[in-house]
Amino acid sequence: MQKIDIHHGDLRRIDLNLLVAFDALMQERHVSRAAERLFLGQPAMSHMLSRLRDTLKDPLFVRSGNRMEPTARALELAPRIRQWLDEANDFLFRETDFDPAAVTARFSLSAPDGLEALLFPSLIAALRAEAPGVQLRSLLLETDQQLAALDRDEVDLLFTAAPLPLRDWHNHTILSEAGFSAVYSPRQTTLPDTPTLADLAACDQLVSSHRGTAAGVVDHLFTERGLTRRIVALSASLMATGHILSEAPLISIQPNLYLPLFADRPDLVHVPLPSEATLCINLVWHRRNDTHPLHRYLRALLMRHFEQRFPAA
Repeated sequence: MQKIDIHHGDLRRIDLNLLVAFDALMQERHVSRAAERLFLGQPAMSHMLSRLRDTLKDPLFVRSGNRMEPTARALELAPRIRQWLDEANDFLFRETDFDPAAVTARFSLSAPDGLEALLFPSLIAALRAEAPGVQLRSLLLETDQQLAALDRDEVDLLFTAAPLPLRDWHNHTILSEAGFSAVYSPRQTTLPDTPTLADLAACDQLVSSHRGTAAGVVDHLFTERGLTRRIVALSASLMATGHILSEAPLISIQPNLYLPLFADRPDLVHVPLPSEATLCINLVWHRRNDTHPLHRYLRALLMRHFEQRFPAA
């Protein structure tokens, strides 16, 4: 088959910087913020948007409140332009010999406090040995803040159990699909060896939630069976849960991933929930960092340590 020639004359008429501006506008949905991302003034960015519209014969972005919403044509172009820019970035600026020991950088991620408590000790020890110049920073973000923080480069990676509305410019991998167990003290609470959901619903319950709310996959599980949990206490700190259960006649339903947090408390036991409800843990990042050498190294390191810490997850 004869290869189709590139139309150099047509491409020569296009300022390829406009594609960079298009990508920034697609990510930010705001002219001023897109200008800041490209270190431009707002008038310059507005001029580039005008040129884009003229070149592509489409409005591309229309104002909706304080946001610029993409047209159907812009949504069609976005993934291909992003792929083109990613490939150009990888081809032109790829670091062939990446040495984590020579890097000085700060890396931010968001993780639930239980996952941080279980994963970070070995992770930070590995970083001190392999990449001592990398500072790891953990942020606790509300679910509705996570993707916005990722898109604004305020955080590099998300560990999340929330079903986030991922877009074309987000990438993710599933780390775990774990079940749940009820944790309690037999001195305080009596349960059958294999309790039903009705047995658990009859118990006073403690919920660990830094948001101070109890809605989630566990509540949905009870509700769809016509049951309601008797939640009598909410603790913002997962670390306090074991202490509370030792002193009060309560149960706390926790992801199986978190059961090691209670291993040093012999007075507590746990029984699996009689259901197939699972908590899906995802690692999420922005596609702009797919090929970034440090980002790739840290993603691989995180996934390796997750698998080592939770081999059955």
